[in-house]
Amino acid sequence: MTRSLVDKFHKHLPLLEQTVRRECDLDHSNPKLYRKVYRYFRDKGVEFYDNPDDDYELVVEELASELKKL
Repeated sequence: MTRSLVDKFHKHLPLLEQTVRRECDLDHSNPKLYRKVYRYFRDKGVEFYDNPDDDYELVVEELASELKKL
């Protein structure tokens, strides 16, 4: 069983929420965390575009969807 986003990244929830609200750019403010979140969604089956800008937007959309479940 895979861990939920909230379980896996609970220490970073405030930053992830700021990212969804467009108050920060996660890929610039915390690139290591961005790569982990990107891999999390890739491993969950999200298909990315191989375009950094489009991939970032997709990560933010997926984050918003996951955080909406809280």
